[in-house]
Amino acid sequence: MKKTKSVHPEWALKHRQKGTELRLINGTYYLYQVTSKWNPDKKRSQKITGKLLGKITSEGFHESDKDKLRKNFDKVLETPPQVKEYGASYFIKHNFSQYLNRVKNHFPEIWQEIIGLAYVRLLYQAPIKNIGVYFEQSYLSEFFPDVTLGEKRAGALLRKIGSYREKVVGFMHQFIGEKENILIDATHLISHSNNIDIAKHGYNSQMEFDPQINLMLIFSAKQQMPVFYRILPGNIREVVSFRLTLQEAGIKDATIIADKGFYSNINIESLDQEKLTYIIPLKRDSSLIDYSKIAIASKKGFDGYFKYHDRFIWFYTIKHEKKNVTVFYDDILRTKEEHDYLYRIEIHPESYTIETFREKQPWFGTLSIFYNIPDKNAEDIYNLYKIRGNIETMIDAMKNTLEADKAYMQNEMAFQGWMFINFIALQWYYQIYLLLKEKDLLKNYSPKDLLMHLSGIKRLKINQTWHIAEFTKKTQTLLDKIQLPIT
Repeated sequence: MKKTKSVHPEWALKHRQKGTELRLINGTYYLYQVTSKWNPDKKRSQKITGKLLGKITSEGFHESDKDKLRKNFDKVLETPPQVKEYGASYFIKHNFSQYLNRVKNHFPEIWQEIIGLAYVRLLYQAPIKNIGVYFEQSYLSEFFPDVTLGEKRAGALLRKIGSYREKVVGFMHQFIGEKENILIDATHLISHSNNIDIAKHGYNSQMEFDPQINLMLIFSAKQQMPVFYRILPGNIREVVSFRLTLQEAGIKDATIIADKGFYSNINIESLDQEKLTYIIPLKRDSSLIDYSKIAIASKKGFDGYFKYHDRFIWFYTIKHEKKNVTVFYDDILRTKEEHDYLYRIEIHPESYTIETFREKQPWFGTLSIFYNIPDKNAEDIYNLYKIRGNIETMIDAMKNTLEADKAYMQNEMAFQGWMFINFIALQWYYQIYLLLKEKDLLKNYSPKDLLMHLSGIKRLKINQTWHIAEFTKKTQTLLDKIQLPIT
């Protein structure tokens, strides 16, 4: 039988391969993918036309744009895009640029490593062994491409930083201003290391007798953030160390704000010997307090009142030689405390009675403060004491948010470096707090909330190009509120 000659030109036929078919459409040749499938109804194979592969001209084969995209997409699937945390990294580099310059000025050789360590502590509270992993997963590692923070490298860095106490002190001096109220407090850190000499057995406020290290913190009332710290052996009494800490910080005028368990004759004598000023709240059953004036309904026995956060605070002062005890009285607080006590009588009559209610009734709604600052009026003293709430928040942030209250360092220099990294992270935490406060967002967002939203913003590397991944509308709303354009 004579073979029929093809009607297609050779320049088109040469591109036809097995599994493809030529089609002439409106004078142009197209190459399609074809397969066959058995049709049980027709009892024969049936041709199935697949995707368009491209068109053919006398000049050659021209691949379909869709097929190009398809192949590129297949390549992307074969090599998944690289993903890194971007939002928090960008925030630190953008919002803390001045802070980063300060670190760079004092630690020019390792400033990027310090920022990387603090970043991981702030976001993930990671132990040393995991710091390198979190850092590599962050876009901060792209900003600082020469930095590596594996476990051995991180440990060596901490020991190096810990040996730089003079540089650390010089760095902290930048945050201490003149003529501002400086508050000082002490807390303890539990240590599980047998190799740190300053970890000593000593009772703390929770009456724990674990090996511990005392941490002295100085807080700026004006800047609303911690500005200095000093580490002390766990068996050293804090009163003895107040003066030396202030001297190292270069502070001549500071106020010790203590808690209610601090007052004792020994502590007061020590403070007076060190010539320190102090504000110490008294327990309500203290013999230094005279409650007789509260019983006068007309409040004639009070010296006056002032407004604090839309509440009126009455007060009167009792002289004790060169020192004062001022009793502050809040009607709203009194009503709440009376209600709470009566409620306890109803729920736990075995522990609370109407007789004890009557005994404690003069105490309800009161706060009594013992102090030795003659140039401050009652309102000043009250406001200074309330700032202590910020110190307690700071300590809570360090112990809980940063999880820095237990130290597993096996070297004292490493522990010193570890505390410096936590101190930087703590300052950043407070700067985030102040940003939210400035934008009136604290009712809806905490610093942890902001960091959570920021860390959810990722960057993808596709075909050697970085792209910002999609993120939620809620995160965008928060970015708009803090005026942070992520680019």
